[in-house]
Amino acid sequence: MSTQIFKIFTLGLFIFTSFNAQAKDSVNRHKPTELSINEAIDKGMIALEITGAYDPTFYYEVVNKDGVHFGKCMAIILKSKIDSLVILRLDCGTQLIPVDSSVQTMIVTQKALFPLYPNQAYATRFYAMCGQFHDAAPIIETTFSIGELADTGLVKLANYLGDNFIQNMPGQHAMWAFTDQADFKELKKYGADSLSIAKTKEILINLNLETKLTPKLLIAHTQETNEISLNRYYVIAGAGLILILAASTIILIFRRNKKEDTNA
Repeated sequence: MSTQIFKIFTLGLFIFTSFNAQAKDSVNRHKPTELSINEAIDKGMIALEITGAYDPTFYYEVVNKDGVHFGKCMAIILKSKIDSLVILRLDCGTQLIPVDSSVQTMIVTQKALFPLYPNQAYATRFYAMCGQFHDAAPIIETTFSIGELADTGLVKLANYLGDNFIQNMPGQHAMWAFTDQADFKELKKYGADSLSIAKTKEILINLNLETKLTPKLLIAHTQETNEISLNRYYVIAGAGLILILAASTIILIFRRNKKEDTNA
């Protein structure tokens, strides 16, 4: 009886294992392709339009005086040109280039994945921040193209803001402090106070980014450089002194030997 139960159990385990393997294989076969938006554009797989998300004709309870600089301040309309599901990726730190040069270049501050179904279109918003302090904020009438990744420091800052979900005013001010060396006086015009600026400084210090808001980093760097130079000076001076002493000793020995030879 026990042998028969064992056979039944073994058969059931085999069937379950086979079914599970087939299910996993089916999922893997049907897993949608993930690719960057730029790659999809180059391959002619999609059509898209990117604009600001802020509509100046609509009343917002809370908004910056010049529009929306951060948060989900960008809108994208995507249209599939293919008959299969794809996942489009927009990497953190990507630059969004405005058609109108008076508008700020935007920096994506949260990696975005857009599922695009076959031959369908939809619109959504995504996170970004303004990357040029003195230019205008994006609105729905301003259009953008997708550029390359920003420089290393800016990508590091954007990823930090995204990973820690700092999609707020202190984060935006950290962005401007790095891109435009904006100081406390300038940032006050955009809502900064002593509390918010402390949070902004904390972001920059954690990333070791040197700005006008974090001058201690500059001082520390300068002191370290001076210390290295001073140590190098001591080493060179010490080596020179040793050479002088060695040369003097050799000359004295030579003169002494010469004098002894003369006396002899």
